[in-house]
Amino acid sequence: MKSIIITLLIGVLIFFIFDKSKYIGEKPIIVTQTDTVYYTDTIVKTKRGKDIPFEIYRILTDTFTDTITIVKDYNTVKVYSDTITQDSSKFYITDTISQNKIQSRLFKAEIGYKTITKNNYIYQQEKNAIYLGFLGDLRRFDNKVGIGVGLGYNMPKKGLILFNATTNQYSLGFYKKF
Repeated sequence: MKSIIITLLIGVLIFFIFDKSKYIGEKPIIVTQTDTVYYTDTIVKTKRGKDIPFEIYRILTDTFTDTITIVKDYNTVKVYSDTITQDSSKFYITDTISQNKIQSRLFKAEIGYKTITKNNYIYQQEKNAIYLGFLGDLRRFDNKVGIGVGLGYNMPKKGLILFNATTNQYSLGFYKKF
């Protein structure tokens, strides 16, 4: 009985000695994930004409017009708007002009922001591991209960080797991951 155990242990040791896998100290795997989030903030401000210190003067050219046309043009309400685009932001300015004065001014800003988040995830590569455990078994033909110890050796990407010894029996196994 002892000779079988010794033979199995020597076989396992020979297997590990001539195994091609050696721990070289491989570098961890680094995964970088970059997320960009865009969002817009809107600002709207309106001013009345009395708060705006500017006056608009229209210069008449060489065409001669009558007084009714000049008074009508003077009392007409005109709207002028301008849009300025800078990167992902837009600025709108709308002026309402009548009687050579700015009656109201609307300022609207749609400011675009972007947030860049960069995350580095570090994964360690799997290493060889040895497991020691306790087990029990039941032989069906004579209903004897046995207790014992088990030894497992995990080789990443290759498989798992198990050696179990109980008071009833010995077992050696190799498991491969699918």
